[in-house]
Amino acid sequence: MRARLPARRSAALRGLPKASLAVAVVAMALCALPAPTEARRDRTVTGDVIKAARFLQTARLDDARALLADLEKRASDSAEVKWLRAELAFQTGDYAGALKSLDKLPDDAVDGLVAQTRKLASSTLGVTATFTELRSPKGHFLIRYAPGPDGTIAALAGEVLDAAYETIGEDLGLRPADPIRVELLGAPADLAKLSPLTEAEIETTGTIALSKYNKLMVVSPRATIFGYPWMDTLAHEYTHLVVSRISHDTVPVWMQEGIARLEQTRWRRPPEVVLAATEQALLASALKKGRLISFDEMHPSMAKLPSQEAAALAYAEVYTLIGWMQKKVGYQGIRDALAAQRDGKSARRAVAEVMGTSWAGVEKDWHAHLKAEKPAAGNTRAGKPIKFAKGGVDSENVGLEQVSVRARKHARIGGMLRARGMLEAAAIEYEKALSVGGQEPFVAGKLARTLVELGRFDRAIELATPLAAADDRDAVAAVTLGMARSARQQWPEAAQAYEQALRISPFDPTTRCGLSEAYTRLSDPRADRERAACSELKN
Repeated sequence: MRARLPARRSAALRGLPKASLAVAVVAMALCALPAPTEARRDRTVTGDVIKAARFLQTARLDDARALLADLEKRASDSAEVKWLRAELAFQTGDYAGALKSLDKLPDDAVDGLVAQTRKLASSTLGVTATFTELRSPKGHFLIRYAPGPDGTIAALAGEVLDAAYETIGEDLGLRPADPIRVELLGAPADLAKLSPLTEAEIETTGTIALSKYNKLMVVSPRATIFGYPWMDTLAHEYTHLVVSRISHDTVPVWMQEGIARLEQTRWRRPPEVVLAATEQALLASALKKGRLISFDEMHPSMAKLPSQEAAALAYAEVYTLIGWMQKKVGYQGIRDALAAQRDGKSARRAVAEVMGTSWAGVEKDWHAHLKAEKPAAGNTRAGKPIKFAKGGVDSENVGLEQVSVRARKHARIGGMLRARGMLEAAAIEYEKALSVGGQEPFVAGKLARTLVELGRFDRAIELATPLAAADDRDAVAAVTLGMARSARQQWPEAAQAYEQALRISPFDPTTRCGLSEAYTRLSDPRADRERAACSELKN
């Protein structure tokens, strides 16, 4: 007897290649027994196996666990039940147990799913076998990481996620009772081993984290040259997990990403839509030309869009849509839409109903809202991509492609001079670049850091302040501002600047040591934490 179960691709994975339960078809095969009663029993077991697989696939682990316990009593020796046991063990972090459950089963059992689960459990165990585990301060998360530098951010990750647990739980109406596993990974290659992604896909798309398999997988900022918004990324991926659990993983990519983007900063500020300058420019251009990206084009993955600019525009669109929706109907409206999708309604119908109109009306009103907001026109290039550390990289001129052709020559020379320690000469070249190219962020940031090193703090503050305010993902401007404020003994301002840098580049000793000093001067109890991190990272 054979039954087939269509699997639903994880929305949190945003259309990435299938693996384990996320496959086009899950085949369940149980041997039909000759006696009529046995055949009836076999059909019941087959149905329950399929049901348990659906539960595992749609983030309903408690339901899967209960049904599997019953199946163990009726068909514990069947390949399908052993595979289900392995999948449940894998999704609850017992990778060795998952492999043990599959012991002696051939790879082609359960239509090849045994091979997929075995491979994933084995590679995950290989990466994480030596990991240390730290529980978050409030106990809601288990942070797992390799001994070494990542220990300096594990406690920070726990603090951020505990805060996200409260705010996102309040917003969306779910606070998970079970501790959520978080795996901090040392390199893109590790994420490739723990997911369906290849290392090339990770580096090409800048994918840095995933919410899948009932856990969060996040590449450490130490794997990048300049860091990335890792704290907000943790909250972003946690939002995906919460949305998937609430909706039984029925929410499409556009709504998943819109909610996650809105919620990723809730741990540190009220809900609001704050678009970067490049996002505003992309929206302004698309609205003017009537070329917004449709939600159908976003399916099954943002990564399938034709360019970085298209992807950035798509993310900006869904962010503004969900932010506008939240303003109109509040979080209760978002919760109602998620519940409606869990109960079988499409996302478009669910959103239209909570908005009190048709889907066409939703799109019309949202477009009118975008036009009324009048996003600023400007440079429509996608924002700075994540750059993974490769070794031997001269970081002084990394990102030079952002500079206009007119200013690039002077900026390049400035970088070469900085690398040789010729700071006065470098400052002159950067000033020339600004004079011919205007107030370009790359050049202004390099000049500000050079001026700090030369002791010209007032001019450095003048340059770095608007840069840090315009882009809270700019660690270079933030740490430069922190250094200049510290030199002027402006400790509250210095701490604020260093905290911004910490959210992006937590492995920079300048950030951690500077924050230690600022906290000490302010009698902030976090000074001890930063002092320990400073010592660890300087050694």
